Amino acid sequence: MAGSSNQAGLNADIFCYKKKHHIEWIKFSTHNSRTLPNCGALVTKGRSGWQALFDELSIRTLTNPAYSPSRLLAFVAYCMQHVETYCLSAKSLATHLTRPCCGLEFGGSSTVYAALQKWLNGTVEITKPQVLRLRGSITIVDASKSNNSHENQLRVNEWANSVWQVYACQQNLARTWIAVALKT
Repeated sequence: MAGSSNQAGLNADIFCYKKKHHIEWIKFSTHNSRTLPNCGALVTKGRSGWQALFDELSIRTLTNPAYSPSRLLAFVAYCMQHVETYCLSAKSLATHLTRPCCGLEFGGSSTVYAALQKWLNGTVEITKPQVLRLRGSITIVDASKSNNSHENQLRVNEWANSVWQVYACQQNLARTWIAVALKT
């Protein structure tokens, strides 16, 4: 598997969590460096520290209207850096690959997001593209260092752009999927 912690030469433990009707096995770093294998972020307490940062950012965007414009883009950047958890199927990867395209290239158009949701909720025959090993140099650690809503939006945009640039080889696929979704 591309980008697995074994390829990175890290010690790994396996944990399991339930999502809908199946069990997913996910490897995560327990190495003393506390570098997470999926996104490369340096986080104390390993995966639980990484999840705590995401939860804090999510709560901030859900409870303070000034932060809410960055909510979806932050979630997508996070998912695209942790595809082993959030992009298991072709549809879930398509969802998360088209969202940064919509957010960054279509100005976060609610019309495009709605078309994508309708299209992906239907019967769609798509093939899951290859999972990339590198996922961007900016992580949730960087994005969570904001002191106000304006700075938060800037940091989330930088984070999402960093992730989007790594997926340059799949950007045309995202644009194609958006075009198909808009036609249906």
